[in-house]
Amino acid sequence: MSRVKPRESFVNSLVPMLDGLLVALSGWLAYYTRWDKWTMPLDYLSVLILGTGLVLVTFPVTGAYRSWRGELHWRDTGNALPGLIAVTVGLMIVGTLTKTSADFSRLWMGYWLLYAVLALFLFRWLSTVVATRVMPGQRPAVRILLVGDGPFARSVAEKARTATDANWQIIGMVTLALKGDELPLEDMPAVSLEMMEAMICEPAGSVDEVWIAMDNNVLGRQKVVIDLLQSSALTVRYIPDLSTLALLNHIPSEVAGMMVINLNASPLTGPNLIIKAAIDKLVALTALVILAPVFCAIAVAIKRDSSGPVFFRQQRHGWDGKIIQVLKFRTMRQKPLAEETQQAHRDDPRVTGVGGFLRRTSLDELPQFINVLKGDMSVVGPRPHPLALNENYVRRIDAYMQRHRVKPGITGWAQIHGLRGETEVLEKMQRRVEYDLHYIEHWSLWLDIKIIARTLVGGWTNTNAY
Repeated sequence: MSRVKPRESFVNSLVPMLDGLLVALSGWLAYYTRWDKWTMPLDYLSVLILGTGLVLVTFPVTGAYRSWRGELHWRDTGNALPGLIAVTVGLMIVGTLTKTSADFSRLWMGYWLLYAVLALFLFRWLSTVVATRVMPGQRPAVRILLVGDGPFARSVAEKARTATDANWQIIGMVTLALKGDELPLEDMPAVSLEMMEAMICEPAGSVDEVWIAMDNNVLGRQKVVIDLLQSSALTVRYIPDLSTLALLNHIPSEVAGMMVINLNASPLTGPNLIIKAAIDKLVALTALVILAPVFCAIAVAIKRDSSGPVFFRQQRHGWDGKIIQVLKFRTMRQKPLAEETQQAHRDDPRVTGVGGFLRRTSLDELPQFINVLKGDMSVVGPRPHPLALNENYVRRIDAYMQRHRVKPGITGWAQIHGLRGETEVLEKMQRRVEYDLHYIEHWSLWLDIKIIARTLVGGWTNTNAY
């Protein structure tokens, strides 16, 4: 029997209760901060209890304890933020429906949210330190018999050895089509099919789980292995070799009663999609209101500097490759359409005086908050490229169009790493696409917050912007 189950039970039951307790203590501390006393009146205590109950309900639903590709990521603070935002919104809705929102201090609510974020961060940070440093040898070893002896099986064994989610111990690799140049890993004994049969039927239980990780060229031997495993009650895991599929986010699901693997699933589904969309709309609306005077000033400057419209509209690919109209402040003189599709380059004669300043400071991108409000774009995501640029690179860069598996953004992971502006050589675009795909595969609300913060403190200007 697998030794992972007690740990899974701990994550599924104890951690949510600890999160609820931390949120409750944060609300209590916030009340003391606001009024300098610990005794809470009944109405505030009722809100505190309601908020704690919402934590127990919303955190599991919003992915706070989700397992991603076999690894438990509940320790990442960013995974708890969607649930915390949902709890905050839920309390606001309850207050609005009961017409009691004015009876509670907004400062108290602000302190409560701040303390809750800090408490969840500290709890997860400390648990990570304890699990990986203080008690690295305390976790029971899960003894794995790995079926497969090719390059893919060896890569699986290496990943299991270095994994931090459990103490995986590969005790042997079952040889199927072993070649002279494909030896098992060092300290990794080769196990024949006959030896495997004896090990999985051994009453003493020297094996906890069997992992099948065959190379695609030896899948025909699978039936022999499955027949042997029929006589065992051990946990069996099948790890498919998807290395030849240059897509991203391989997520299993069920369709028409059949198990299928989505080879390029978007991470933005369910609660994640709702929360990100709500934050996008809120940020865009706030930005448009605050920046209204800036919009007016830029519009006047553009009209005084050159003839033509204030806004520049261009068709680009959006989510799932759909065509959208992206807005920008016009930074170039009116030119034929063929010239408009060319990337701007250093000392480009098409760029106006005002336009050069707007491009260097990225102020020309501000109208895209309108695209965000319309739902065509997100605040954070891969930058949308002109259609002609996509046609140029789609056959030259592997998985290029996979960057459209999420909404395009005003800023992104590539942009805060300096990968913006002209891509005059193929290598520059390749690096940009690599960063975009990294963002999609590792998306979290916390990652979006980091990108926005880094954009605000220096991501608006860059030597590559001209």
